[in-house]
Amino acid sequence: MKTIVRLFSIVVFLSLLVGFSYTPVEAGGKCPTFIAHITHGIDGTRLGLSQELPVVVYVYFGPNLKLLDKIDLKYKESFTAELPRGTYLIKVYSVELQDFVESMTVGPDEVPGCTKVIFQARLVGGEPVINVIVRELAAKQVVSQ
Repeated sequence: MKTIVRLFSIVVFLSLLVGFSYTPVEAGGKCPTFIAHITHGIDGTRLGLSQELPVVVYVYFGPNLKLLDKIDLKYKESFTAELPRGTYLIKVYSVELQDFVESMTVGPDEVPGCTKVIFQARLVGGEPVINVIVRELAAKQVVSQ
């Protein structure tokens, strides 16, 4: 059950990253940010829990993986943010189970700029998982006059 909750949270975070369209402006030839979209797509009743299946997505950032943000999500909710490129670790905490879902942990991984990263929490074969989709975004050149 703990694994299911963690997978669900990671999927939610990934789904939120995908849902927002964005075209970053290149800075010095490199994009300093990426778009993260997390979506909570797991109906908790399919796991014997409440339909809302409330979770807290913990986002850690940087070489020391310091806590950057905590995001509260329920079934069918999503979250989108523009974040600096770098190393990230995502953990999902189930409010109902009062524990982290290990199977839904993503990272630590390096996330490049000029991308949109979608974290989709969903059930696959009855098991909560996080689908991570990375899309490259077209960078625009800044023209100074």
